[in-house]
Amino acid sequence: MDIIKKELINGINLYYIHDAKYKTVSMSVFLHRRLAKDEATSNALLSKLLKRGTVKCKNLNELNIYADKLYGALYDVNITKKAYVQSIVCSVNFLSDEYLEESIVNPCTELMLDMLFKPNTGENSFDKEVFDVEKQNLKDDIEGLINDKRSYANFRCIEEMCKGEENSVFEFGYLEDLDKIDEKTIYDHYKSIITKSPMDIFVVGSVDIDSLCGYIKEYLSEFDFNIDAITPADITASESNDVKYVEDVFDVAQGKLAMGFRTGITIDDEDYYALLLGNSIYGSGAHSRLFNTVREEMSLCYYASSKTDKFRAIMLVSSGIEFENYDKAKSEIEKQLQNIVSGDFTDEELEVARNYITNSYRSYKDSPYAMKDYYRGQCFCKNQDTIDEAIVKIEALTRQDVINALSKVKLDTVYFLKGKEA
Repeated sequence: MDIIKKELINGINLYYIHDAKYKTVSMSVFLHRRLAKDEATSNALLSKLLKRGTVKCKNLNELNIYADKLYGALYDVNITKKAYVQSIVCSVNFLSDEYLEESIVNPCTELMLDMLFKPNTGENSFDKEVFDVEKQNLKDDIEGLINDKRSYANFRCIEEMCKGEENSVFEFGYLEDLDKIDEKTIYDHYKSIITKSPMDIFVVGSVDIDSLCGYIKEYLSEFDFNIDAITPADITASESNDVKYVEDVFDVAQGKLAMGFRTGITIDDEDYYALLLGNSIYGSGAHSRLFNTVREEMSLCYYASSKTDKFRAIMLVSSGIEFENYDKAKSEIEKQLQNIVSGDFTDEELEVARNYITNSYRSYKDSPYAMKDYYRGQCFCKNQDTIDEAIVKIEALTRQDVINALSKVKLDTVYFLKGKEA
């Protein structure tokens, strides 16, 4: 699978992932901002406003009519957080020219770019009626986090664990900041970032890439860019000292136990893939120790799993428990990790975990979204392994590699969401 990088202008790159098996082309432009609490809310609100209309298509109805004329093209704008970057993402998916009598690559590309560069605004503000609706929608999204107690517990654990770090910033923003924004200040923010922010365009599918690059360059020539590069964050793993214990009390019937570990390993470290493999044995998947031992055999959790953050050197264990099982569950979650560090795992467990991860990597190739997400992550680190190269490294790992990697993992923060009667 070919991956081509082209610099369109200084600060804006295009990545073309050619794969003729797809009947559609998936294209996204990512406007990157350094993850920061003081502008996270504004960026999240912008992602909602930008998909409400363009200069050419004034509102949602006109956008939908136009997209239907492009053989049912799909469009969207959303906000994402990865590593030390928050990104506003404008996307379009459309049929490949191979299946059409006329090319729609340029009009679909224009639609995507117009959402970012030519939104339907007034002279100095966004439309107040549209703004009020989307401000309320964002408020609902922020408040809605607390309704999903599992996600909320994970968020709170990371928030407490990473106080003062970029990783603690919530990508949807904060209510106290949202209250300060109006249709004029959000317009001012938009104007202040649109030509100064680095961008990446990802294209997955089959297109005439030279023609596409020429079209985008011509489109961008209308604007006067002065892009400020985002300096890569220091993702050296933070040291864990005393374990932090945090509790919140809610009117809930099931407790949520989240445990944050510092791994000492980022994606740029040699033992990253060994950490990934060890985490698979420990808590990632139905084959793991947390699932089979802590949940199934000992019945200490309704669910239990672990995941790693490859950019911030963090491993998070998420579990749902009975309030009275807090001590037992916490102790057993720690014990299973130490058992693996001690070498107490079978060759079969190792190979099942290895196959689970390598199959997951291979599955990326079946999804344009997964492909874009994987290679976008490579933009924020030194590790430039392709999917196939990552698989080769995982297949070469030994038992000792896993033990060495997991021996660096240290418990940092324990968060418990408990009921009022607990």
